[in-house]
Amino acid sequence: MDPDSVRDAAVVFNLVESPPGRPDFQVEAAAAFAGLGLKLTGSPAEVIRATTDKEATRAVLGRHGIAVAAGGLLDPERPDILDRVPPPWILKPASEDASLGLDDTAVTSDRAAAVARARELRRLFPGQQVLVEHLLPGREFNIALLADGSGLEVLPPAEMTYVDFPPDRPRILGWEAKWDQASFAYRNTVRVFLNGSEAALRSELEAVVRGAWSACGLAGYGRVDVRLDEQGVPCVLEVNANPCISPDAGFAAAAAAAGIEPEDVVRRVLAAAGWRP
Repeated sequence: MDPDSVRDAAVVFNLVESPPGRPDFQVEAAAAFAGLGLKLTGSPAEVIRATTDKEATRAVLGRHGIAVAAGGLLDPERPDILDRVPPPWILKPASEDASLGLDDTAVTSDRAAAVARARELRRLFPGQQVLVEHLLPGREFNIALLADGSGLEVLPPAEMTYVDFPPDRPRILGWEAKWDQASFAYRNTVRVFLNGSEAALRSELEAVVRGAWSACGLAGYGRVDVRLDEQGVPCVLEVNANPCISPDAGFAAAAAAAGIEPEDVVRRVLAAAGWRP
């Protein structure tokens, strides 16, 4: 498509995601499209940039009174943050998505192992910092949000359940659980929607994810991942301003649970970006 015809398009659907090790790629793509004067679906480049940085997201949420797990950036040469964050710890690259860098070795209560893991993540993801957080023990939810004509709809919360996980295996949504179809984690990590059940919990989760959406400045659609702490308080783990909406992705499953057809998801995302048929 030539530049003139691109500029004539009413709205460009931004489906660009970052390859491993290039977390800024989707930011650069969104900025480039906007620089051409195009209307883009979803959140603008600056919001994608901010939410790609997990520590920056934590700071924004904290300023708005939204709970997150205890944590921060871990420098393996000066690991004093481990004195302030209670174990067990989960370590992850600070700017990757799709659970890159998350496997069973990401969780530990051993200080030396945590430092060694931080060094390994620095090697695997050059130029990135390492985030360490207290691994919250409670239930985990992925919650999709979709703009509509009257504002914002929170789709049914999807609880991630870890079926028959042995006691010594971390209950985390790691890379295998998302992508390796032959793995135990993929087969035994099962999505269950709350739908009409547990109304009080669903109301609490909805308030938290609406707060995260507003605090981070999301637009069009998004996903917020939440886990309950020791007291059952919902804490935000991730804010995804550019979630995958492919037919096998969690967003599509949440839309289906809400009775929303895939074409209606696309229409609503386009309409939120200013498209008019």
